Amino acid sequence: MRRLVFVCSGNICRSPMAAAIASDWLEKRQKPAAIISCGTLNIMHRPAPKEGIAVMAERDLDITSHRSQGVSIGLLRMADSIVVMAPKHERFILDSAPELAPKIVRIWQFATEEIDEIADPVNQDIEAFRKCRDLLEQTIDSWLSLSA
Repeated sequence: MRRLVFVCSGNICRSPMAAAIASDWLEKRQKPAAIISCGTLNIMHRPAPKEGIAVMAERDLDITSHRSQGVSIGLLRMADSIVVMAPKHERFILDSAPELAPKIVRIWQFATEEIDEIADPVNQDIEAFRKCRDLLEQTIDSWLSLSA
């Protein structure tokens, strides 16, 4: 069983959406995986924002029970892949545990257009959340199609 960890800043927008998308993708292809998400800001027990819940519901994905958690280096060490949303998340991990470098996946590098991160939609309108979700769907599909 693959172990995937999705990392963003607060663990309230991007990484929970990404985890739900990846879980759905793998489940539909009957590929077992343990998937979690976490954030570098160590924000604890916050739910996903209503906009994130709404745009995921548009895809029949439910993130209403999500509660944020911080990064655990011990947990990352057990992961097969650590999927980061931006270079700052990679730096955060490597500053604490440089040996994790081979496990890091820069998900934005799987976009069809050249971008330097998956932009955080926090505190923006629902369209920003849709754009983020759509980009996550595209990049996760591209990555998992190559690696699953």
